[in-house]
Amino acid sequence: MRVTFASPGRRRGVALLGSLVLGMGLVASGCGDDDEGGGDSESGAPAQVEIVATESGKTAQLEVPASVEAGMAEITLTNEGEGPHSAQLLRVEGEHDEAEVLEGLDAAQRGEAFPDWFFAGGGTGTVNPGESVTVTQELEAGSTYWVVDDEAQGEPPLEPIEITGEGDDTALPETDNVVTAVDFGFEAETLAAGEAVTFKNEGVEPHHMIAVPFLDEEATTADIETFFEEEEGPPPVDFDSGVFTSVLEGGTEQVSGASLDAGRYALLCFISNRDGGPPHIELGMIDEVEVE
Repeated sequence: MRVTFASPGRRRGVALLGSLVLGMGLVASGCGDDDEGGGDSESGAPAQVEIVATESGKTAQLEVPASVEAGMAEITLTNEGEGPHSAQLLRVEGEHDEAEVLEGLDAAQRGEAFPDWFFAGGGTGTVNPGESVTVTQELEAGSTYWVVDDEAQGEPPLEPIEITGEGDDTALPETDNVVTAVDFGFEAETLAAGEAVTFKNEGVEPHHMIAVPFLDEEATTADIETFFEEEEGPPPVDFDSGVFTSVLEGGTEQVSGASLDAGRYALLCFISNRDGGPPHIELGMIDEVEVE
């Protein structure tokens, strides 16, 4: 898997993730769904946003609702394809077409400056074939969210969702597992295995969380840094068993549908600043957490 917003050609470290895990490509349009995502503003129930990933030959496709009510939403990606898929949301302010959104995405992938109207919008991380994942987060009023499958081979499917209404004050569900991203690091207490994780971005820059278990009791985060710097030998962590969140803009949060098994994990971020620059792991955004 390649890393969302990070071009695999920028550094071999990021490219290694392309070969070790699942990844981000770009492409063919998927199919839109005319249904509007449900939501009950009177009861405060979150909108239900159903996204389905499939393939036609080697071309990935996404089925998404045409519009969703602003406010709290439960976003479910169901993978009915034969390979891994994801549903990264890109929040766009103003009127911008698919070509412009792809240009903004390409700039983010290359570690270049984001357009001032282009924001990381959450969504789901990677979902394996035959599985589904649900995340809970707020969808901002007055925006359009584009859904991109950054696990697709080739050019990614890109589908818009219009956000309608003014939203409400429904709060994000609370969890006992919380990981907080800051500029540039992670803050987390011991986490409980098998339970949902709240991922908060309290930094100014966009971040995601890659949580990967160490392969050796003696391995350290310094070993991971050395692995990416020297580009030699096997990695000290198991990327195949990792959990990947979507990318969140600063000041936003979500409850991830993915849970962690017991063990010792490294927390990594490979996203770049909005003004461009190196992936955050090069700025020291790497930490360790115990899952019990």
